[in-house]
Formats: sequence, C-alpha cells, structure tokens
Amino acid sequence: MADLTLEEFQRNQSNRISREIIGQSEEHEQKMQANAQKLWENAHKHLVILLRFLDQDYDESCEKATRPLESFSDDDLAYLIHVRLRALQGSPSKKIEPVEINEIKQRLMELNQKYSDLEQELIATQESKKKLQAEKTALEAHLAALRQIQKDDIDRNIQPPKTDNDESRDLTPVPDWVKTWQSTKNFEKTSAVILVMGEMGIALRPSIIKQMANRLSLSVANKNLDEALNWLMAPEGNELPILVEQISGVVEQGSSSGGNQPAVLHLTREGQVAYQVLTGKIPKENEFDTLIRHHSSPEHTILNIQAGEILVEEGYRIQGRAQAINLSNGETYIPDIVAVDPKTGEVIFVEVERDVSKDQISRKMKWMKFYEASNGNLYVFCDNLNCQRAIQGEINLALSGLNYSSFLTNLHGLRNGKRATKDGSIWFSQRKGNEK
Repeated sequence: MADLTLEEFQRNQSNRISREIIGQSEEHEQKMQANAQKLWENAHKHLVILLRFLDQDYDESCEKATRPLESFSDDDLAYLIHVRLRALQGSPSKKIEPVEINEIKQRLMELNQKYSDLEQELIATQESKKKLQAEKTALEAHLAALRQIQKDDIDRNIQPPKTDNDESRDLTPVPDWVKTWQSTKNFEKTSAVILVMGEMGIALRPSIIKQMANRLSLSVANKNLDEALNWLMAPEGNELPILVEQISGVVEQGSSSGGNQPAVLHLTREGQVAYQVLTGKIPKENEFDTLIRHHSSPEHTILNIQAGEILVEEGYRIQGRAQAINLSNGETYIPDIVAVDPKTGEVIFVEVERDVSKDQISRKMKWMKFYEASNGNLYVFCDNLNCQRAIQGEINLALSGLNYSSFLTNLHGLRNGKRATKDGSIWFSQRKGNEK
C-alpha cells in the first residue's frame, strides 16, 4: 500500500510539474504575441495619422462612407501615402513648406524604424513559438513514457489476493535429508545461504556472500561464508543432495570490466524444497533466470545485475527492468533499468552497455529512442572506460544539434573507488544541456 501511495505521489508530482512548464510556455507565447500585436497597432495608427495629414478631405469622405482609414490594410495605407507624396512633389502649387517636409520625413523614418522593430519582434516570436512547441512535444512524449512505467509498476503491486497455495507450501512429510542437514554443525551458515537466495533471488556469488555476512553479522572476508556456500554445492557424502549449483553457459574468464566474471548461482530443485521447509514459502525467482530472457547475452545480464546493485547502494530505487515503452511514432523503446533518483525523486532510464562492436545504424536509432523517452536525459552504465568513451561518442554523433544531457559511468572505475570530480556521484562523465 505504501508503494502504491508513493507511485501516486510521483505521478501527481510529474503531472503538476509538466502542467506548470507547459502553462508557463503558453503564457510566455501569449505575452509575445500580445506585444507584437501592440507594436503593429501602433505602426498602423501612425500610417493612418500620416494619410490623414496628407489628405484630410479623403479622410472625411471615408468616414462618411463608413469605411474609416483605420479599417484599411497596411499595404493600402502605404500606397495612398506614396500617391499623395508623389502628387505633392510633382505640383509646384501644392509644394509643402520645408518645415512640413522635414516633419513628414521624420515621421516616415520613425515609421520605418517601427516596422523594422515589429518585423524583428515577429521573427523572434515565431522562433520562440517553435522552440516552445518542440519543448511541449518532448514533455508530452516523456510524460507518456512515465505514465506507462508507473502504470506497469502499479499493476505489479495491485495483484489479486494470493491463495494459500501461492503464498506457501507445507511440505509434509519433511524429507529425511532435511533432518540430516539440520543436524549438521554448519546448518546455521548454510541455511543462511538458502534464506538469502530464496528471499531475494540473488544470483551473483559475491552478492550472496555479502548478504550472508549481513545476516550473520560477520565480515565479508570470513572464509566460513565461502565454505558454507561450497558445502551446499558439493555436500560431503551421499546423505544430502546438492542445494545450490552454478548456472552453466556463463564464461568466468576475461571480464571486460576487469577480473573474472562472478559466478552465477541458483537454488536446485532440492534447494527450493529446503527454502520451503525453512519458511513455508515458495522462493523468489532467481534474478539471472528472470533477466536473461530480456538480454542479448549472459555477460550483459550480469552487468545489468551489477549496475542495479550499485544503483541501490547509491540510494536509487529500482522501479523496473526491461519494460517496454510505446513511443509517439509507433516504435518501442525498452530501457535496461528504470530507477528513481534519491535526490530529486525523478524517474530515470538507464542503459547498460558492454565494450563490444555494434551496428552503427541501429545504435543511432537506439539513442534517438532513448532521447525521446527520457526527454533528453540519458543515463548509461558501461563496463569499462573504453566503452564509456565510445558510447559518449555515439551519443554525441547521434544527437548532434539536439539539446540533451548525458550521465555516464563504468563498473571498472567504480570498483576502484573512483567518483565524479564534479559532484562526487557515480556518474563520471556529465554533459548538461548545451554544454560542449
């Protein structure tokens, strides 16, 4: 219920901010249009005054015909003024005194200046209107993406009441091997492994060890933690089955982020039974098994898990992973991670990238989709510095000429304790707005 209330608050907050921005944009546009209208009316009035000065009889005849000079267009007024000026210049009997000529010239100069000012104001208004319209369109696209994410999040939290069979499973009778396991001297530590993996769905071995240390109030470096995990993967004798196993198909050697890939583990069928005996509940699905369905390779899946763990450590809340977002042009964008910024409460989209060769055409389309969905705020988590630099170049090229902000980081640097010099955050490379 608390999560639902938070989501409603975030949705209302984003809607309110967007309405204020759009309202301010429309108010600014209206003010500029009103100013331009005022300048035009002033210039039009001077044209009427000038024509009335040159030909008062014509002014009176127009009034009698119920078509006053004010109803004439600017072009008509200018034409009538030029006709009368040429007539005055060609007829010596109607020559105007030098003082009057100077006054007319001065008024004409003022009128030309007002026209020039009005033209510049109109051009500026049109440019501002285009810019405001583009910003409004971008905000609407971003809001549409946020609404889809929030709807998916709410749908996940509002589920029909689970039946007893869904929430728990009473294993009766308890298998004999469970009783044997409970009687072993290392049951406390080995059961901690089963509880951590079953409750949290953790897959990476270093993360499992870390959570075991927290649960047992031990140091992460305590060798008994590793021994307990190894014991579940290869129990002594034939009395106990294997409860935890390493997932096959993941290459451990040669991680591009430095060092070896972490081992990926999950509960065996017997391990799931052990969790059910300990808690009476069905274990949570393993995070690797869940995410591998949405990613291109085991390595990319592991990097997604590692990125999510670091974001959580930094205070971000993971709101979703691999959620499809429908864009305004009918295409679909799928961010790797959707998170909530702890400082601003804003929803951000995070892409996770590895240092591998990629097709440039599809990459440009990817960044354009990312740009639209995120309203130009791009967060990217890379595996190493080379990848980070390459991705920054891809983004700069794909979004050339657009106003965007990018925030990039890499796992290798974070592992070595690096932080951004600008603000101490995890985002090493930060480009905001129109910065070069």
